[in-house]
Amino acid sequence: MSKQPRKQRKERAEAALHERHSQVRATLTGDLREEYDQRSVRVNEGDTVEVMRGDFAGETGEVLDVDLTDETISVEEVTIEAADGEEVPRRLEPSNVRVTDLNLEDDLRQARLESEEDSA
Repeated sequence: MSKQPRKQRKERAEAALHERHSQVRATLTGDLREEYDQRSVRVNEGDTVEVMRGDFAGETGEVLDVDLTDETISVEEVTIEAADGEEVPRRLEPSNVRVTDLNLEDDLRQARLESEEDSA
């Protein structure tokens, strides 16, 4: 990878969807950090997160959707009112949330979290 910021930004913007998984990461709470010996984790649908920044700071909710194209997530309780009066989810950057509870229905994800090699 290049050291030049413009090339790094270009590489990130033009990345294929299967390469964007590493870009949708959020930090873990202290107890989850100790349990899994990792600082951050990929955000998945079903995870419970706490919003740390912005107008909705302090809100806690479940992740409803992860959009790899825009690298954003939508959280259950975080909505805004559209022009027609409808409540729509407010898209958030994953870096602005903290994962408080993991959705471990996927056995592969649980194995990856507990393995020493994949710890980042």
